[in-house]
Amino acid sequence: MVEAILPGTYVTVRDEGLISVGGVASGNIGIVGTAARGDVDTVKLIGSFEEAKEIFGDSNAWQGGQANELTLIRSLELIYNNGGRTVYAVRVAAKKTLKKAIFSVKTGDVEWCKLEAKTPGTWGNSIQIKILTEEATNLKRLELICNNVREAYSLQNDFSSAISGSKLVNVISPTKGLLATMPENLEGSFQEGNDGAEAAGEEYKSGLALLENEAVNIALLAGQTQPWAAEALVGHLRKTAEIKHERMGLVGGAFVQGKDDLDTIANHQLNSDRLIYVAPGIQASSRTAIDQLPGAYTAAAVAGLIASFPVQASPTNKVLTIGGLTSVFNASQLETLVEKRVLAIERRDGFRIVKGITTNDGAWRQITTRRIVDYAIYGVRSGCDPYIGKLNNERVRGAMKATLDAFLTRMVNDEALVGYTLSVTATRDQEKAGETMVALTLQPTFSIDYIKVTMYLS
Repeated sequence: MVEAILPGTYVTVRDEGLISVGGVASGNIGIVGTAARGDVDTVKLIGSFEEAKEIFGDSNAWQGGQANELTLIRSLELIYNNGGRTVYAVRVAAKKTLKKAIFSVKTGDVEWCKLEAKTPGTWGNSIQIKILTEEATNLKRLELICNNVREAYSLQNDFSSAISGSKLVNVISPTKGLLATMPENLEGSFQEGNDGAEAAGEEYKSGLALLENEAVNIALLAGQTQPWAAEALVGHLRKTAEIKHERMGLVGGAFVQGKDDLDTIANHQLNSDRLIYVAPGIQASSRTAIDQLPGAYTAAAVAGLIASFPVQASPTNKVLTIGGLTSVFNASQLETLVEKRVLAIERRDGFRIVKGITTNDGAWRQITTRRIVDYAIYGVRSGCDPYIGKLNNERVRGAMKATLDAFLTRMVNDEALVGYTLSVTATRDQEKAGETMVALTLQPTFSIDYIKVTMYLS
């Protein structure tokens, strides 16, 4: 309060009683993969599959997984088909082969200008160009066509200025000579665009690094089943937990000689409370065939499904929207996979998740336990942060406790928690050190995995 010298009323407003925990995100997905279009090494926030295709283009033909097929759009389609909503996507590429499509406007050997596609990739090779003369004005007219996009420009003085608003191309070398003497009735296609689809470990790790500070709850590497993929993802999950951006990750089982191998899947050495290992692979329809996709794409479908649920809802027994499975395991094989901490998919009235588990063999075995606790961590942190810098006394600590009580009570009402205990305290020495102690005991809700029926006959 200001010093009172002049007579009057002086008011001090203490706002601690209004602090509350806002919405906490729990279903945001972060994904890294290769694509035919879009900026490289840039995080894009996407809300629908149609938006994803507009940014990253279409996928190419599947050739058994051995021809550097594009991974991002395939995975995004599975994510959105299974309920995913908010996705942070990063396109990565091998810089050595990544290239923008180009077209040279020439008369004989004379190059008037050179155009390049806005972003690198094979999408640019589908850009068609026409230059003709308008009869009414005798001006040159440039037309650019790419799929359903059509652009037309009248060329008067400066070529670069005339097409500066193009969403398809840039001018990378200036025009030479008068526009009136440019070639007319010219038609052609852009060429030499390359996706850089050979991207591997280092590129994917760089993509994960770009997601570290984003509001991501579930992370995955599109289409990647190599041993380095799990290693990179586990490292990412550990680092993000250290910097207060906790999240889970999914990886999938690899093919052995083009098919699922039960022993290889079951003998994985993964053990993390934040990592989910998914098998088998899935079938997906393309224009000409039924593609056999490895477990990394199953992981994308599972990620979308988990993201669509509140944190307390278990994915156990839930149905995936997929075309089929590359392997149908029997009951004994499914038991083996579950015992080995694999999130397995079975064919039973659709394609169902057998049991929603992580690769952890301890307290964090159920996916819901990890998600509930992460949700609580985000909420408690969000509730406590506004109190930093405020007075460390009984009144402010009481307001902090009320803020946290309101958030945790909401979790109980949503059935994410069965109950909780909470205390907010500080001794005199802790007050002098600027410390406040929040002691919190949570009782997460667990799902029904088994129903044991005893039937009596009479």
